[in-house]
Amino acid sequence: MAEFPVIPSPNSVPAKNLWQRPPWSYLIALALVGMMTGIISLTHADRAMIMIPMLYLIVVTAAAFLLGSLPAVVASMVAFLAFDWFFVEPRYQFTVQDPAEWLALCMFLLTAILTGQLTALLRARAEEAQRGKQETSALADASWAIASQLDRDHAINKVVSLLAQVVNPDYVSVLLPDDENTNRTVTEYVDPSHKEQVALSSESVNFVLTKAASIGWDEITTRGPQNHGPRIIFLPIRLETLVLGVLYIQLKPGATMSESQKQVVMSIVNHAAVIIQRDKLMKAEAMAHALAEADKLKTALLSMVSHDFRSPLTSIKASVSSLLEEDETPMDQHTQHALLEAVMEETDRLNKMVGNILALSRLEAGAWSPRKETVEVAELIGSALDSFDEAENKRIEVDISPNVHEMIVDSVQMVQVVRNLLENALKYSPPETTIELKVSDKNDGVVIEVMDRGRGLPKGYEQQIFKPFYRAPGLVESSTPGVGMGLALCRGLVDVNGGRITADNRDGGGAVFRVTLPHGNEVTRKTEA
Repeated sequence: MAEFPVIPSPNSVPAKNLWQRPPWSYLIALALVGMMTGIISLTHADRAMIMIPMLYLIVVTAAAFLLGSLPAVVASMVAFLAFDWFFVEPRYQFTVQDPAEWLALCMFLLTAILTGQLTALLRARAEEAQRGKQETSALADASWAIASQLDRDHAINKVVSLLAQVVNPDYVSVLLPDDENTNRTVTEYVDPSHKEQVALSSESVNFVLTKAASIGWDEITTRGPQNHGPRIIFLPIRLETLVLGVLYIQLKPGATMSESQKQVVMSIVNHAAVIIQRDKLMKAEAMAHALAEADKLKTALLSMVSHDFRSPLTSIKASVSSLLEEDETPMDQHTQHALLEAVMEETDRLNKMVGNILALSRLEAGAWSPRKETVEVAELIGSALDSFDEAENKRIEVDISPNVHEMIVDSVQMVQVVRNLLENALKYSPPETTIELKVSDKNDGVVIEVMDRGRGLPKGYEQQIFKPFYRAPGLVESSTPGVGMGLALCRGLVDVNGGRITADNRDGGGAVFRVTLPHGNEVTRKTEA
């Protein structure tokens, strides 16, 4: 259940307190007049007759302000009678000897009634102005909730809290149908003073959803029937003919709503409909985007299979065809060996492509979780270098800082990362240039850098090169083999090991790929968490 602030609200037309309702309001008005009569008698204020009407007018004004216009009229009439009975000669009877005193009494009665009615009217106007101000503020806040809060549940919570300020209910809830056609409560508000359990009628909710009709709404007005039971309302949350959910409101016993309040409530319901529909559209857009990305990956994969796989397969087929050719002139052993080496090289190339695809698929599916252990840095780098031949190793210069000895990582995954980065550097740099592999200890972790003197990275594409199947402009149709999977796999493996990978251009030409892994204690804490 959502938590809402308890805000006193003048915006509803709540049921009056017990002492403000008949017959108690009239009894209190009588008591006030009696108290003032006693005060006048005890203080001998009747010695100055001009003071008596003023003191009774205070009572009438108080009755009008606290109890309403009708109790104020009763107070005026009783004050008129008390004035005549107790303080006008002859006392203790309703006869008046002087006609001027009759005129004064009648003027007092008229003044008291007018004062009471004007006081009650002034209070009603002040309450109406305050309601208008609060209702306008509530609508503005609801509009801001739509504009500023993209999360559906948080925005609905805000709208429900604003509605609670407007109508001061016992209970409010928003129900939305889910995929299984059951009505789920998204958020609810319960007045702190409401102790009873609320049981919603599923039949009523289904009726509102299917018929797009409200229940108990038209009867909730200030002119509606007065009763002391809870006032129940079911409202459809809809946009045009599309019903998105149900708003349930349980007002306090005997409470009503004015027409202006009903208009505000309907506006807030429309705001809720916009929030719910926006959430549906955002989810649909996200799904469409995911489908588009999946389609893009599928297209890229098909392109890779049709283009990048075809090249090594063609080479393998040509070599095998040459070996199987029956010619009068037998093929010498050196030529046969060269053809078999070409087959082996292209087979390894295919195997790496398939391996990268499978590894990335396992990683994205969460099936290749890292198994962190203490690894000697020199041993990890040596394992990565073992996958290259002698000529390639001669191009690689290794520099491991003396203060770096161990890391806590998944050794298999990190060997794959270093191997892919070195392979990428060797492939995209001239054969006569050197590849630098540097391992150092920085404040933010252990840093592995692979630097080359190739053509560098196109400006603005430093992060896109880590996307699956992405190749920089100029390389898509080049003779340089590659399908754009190696760097994507590197980023995924570094991420699951708690590190980060970046790429940038070097001063003087070339590129540098930098892998930063947390120190051993940080990795351990992250794994335990």
